Amino acid sequence: MSGPVTTAVAMVNTPRVLTAEELDAMTPDERAQAFNERIVTDLDELPAKFRDRVIGTGQRLATTT
Repeated sequence: MSGPVTTAVAMVNTPRVLTAEELDAMTPDERAQAFNERIVTDLDELPAKFRDRVIGTGQRLATTT
C-alpha cells in the first residue's frame, strides 16, 4: 500500500490530540493517564521517517563537541 491508505493505517494507532478545554475538564489522574497513553517507548511504533530523523539527530548530537 502507498499514499493515503498507508497514512490512514498509520493513524489508526495514534491517539487524537486533546484540547486545552478537554484537559481542563479532567481530574489530575485523568490528565496523567491521557499523557501516559501518548508516550511511545518502542521506536518501532514510530513512523519510519520520523524514527530515522530522531536517530539521526541523536547520532549528530552524540558526535558534536
